[in-house]
Amino acid sequence: MTAQIDPASLKAFGDVAAGHDGVLSDESGGLVIKPCTAKEIAFYEAAPKQSPDFAKYIPTYMGTLQLNKPAEATDPTTSSSTAPDPTATTAAGTAATLSLDEAGPMFGKALTTETSIVLENVAARFRKPNILDLKLGAQLWDDAAKPEKRARLDKVSAETTSGSLGFRVAGMRVYGARGDAPEHKASDYMSMDSVTGYRVYNKMYGRVFNADNVNEAFKEYVTAPGVTAAHAKKVFGILEEDVKGIEAALMGMECRMYSASILFVYEGDVEGYEKAVKDYEANPPAQSDDDDDEEEDTFPRLTAVKLIDFAHASFVPRQGPDENALQGVRSVGKILHDLQAA
Repeated sequence: MTAQIDPASLKAFGDVAAGHDGVLSDESGGLVIKPCTAKEIAFYEAAPKQSPDFAKYIPTYMGTLQLNKPAEATDPTTSSSTAPDPTATTAAGTAATLSLDEAGPMFGKALTTETSIVLENVAARFRKPNILDLKLGAQLWDDAAKPEKRARLDKVSAETTSGSLGFRVAGMRVYGARGDAPEHKASDYMSMDSVTGYRVYNKMYGRVFNADNVNEAFKEYVTAPGVTAAHAKKVFGILEEDVKGIEAALMGMECRMYSASILFVYEGDVEGYEKAVKDYEANPPAQSDDDDDEEEDTFPRLTAVKLIDFAHASFVPRQGPDENALQGVRSVGKILHDLQAA
């Protein structure tokens, strides 16, 4: 089975908080089309077989797309494809390729590849998704990294909460303006998008924190117009439960996920947030594998938590759990617990 995607309808992906440039979305906004490596494809394809529990915490994998060749996403369960469309263009009128120019300083440069992975857009079921990207691990490089890259990433780790806590804030998007100025001078690393109404925090934002004050970034994440202290605590509590689920899943996995991230999403639209809270309180998520698909698709949703970015991930039989990633997961869980309990 092959799902057709018209390259002319592709657009820049707006709900991105961190990562590489060159990420696209389809016309509906339901898909993320991201430049990828063969290693990332292999990881997504193997994950459901390795651990169904882990697979619940990663975006749904739809297949791959050759943007300057076949205008399609291939079903990962089949090998069918259609003939390439050499005339396909993007909405901007340029050749539909992901070999893009180097990005600005706030995003990593685009991967030079014609292959993209097609994933569900985790933020699609939110009216105004508030997004937080947390980069996991004290060690941020895999065995294939060159010495100069290892040294550069080790320096970043040593100077940030990556080294002390096993994670750092990689980027953030929060809907709505604020009247007060945070003590950590987020304005140095934050800009207002007047078109969308979002506060956008770039990758340097997370580097101003240390182990003692990084909880301020989490507070900033849930500080939006109309969000009461009680509702903020509720969000922290729900996110913590998902982080516990991720920890349990990783404990049962034998893998290494260098430079992977936890992606948090919660509803930033005041009206949608209130509705989502009421829906959540009236129908808490079932703790079984028999959850009704209709409940999962309720719109708007309150929160979503996923592991993403597996360009440097692989399964390693008989080598035990990924303690590098787990350190960050546990640190995040403790911060959320403390904020919820405060």
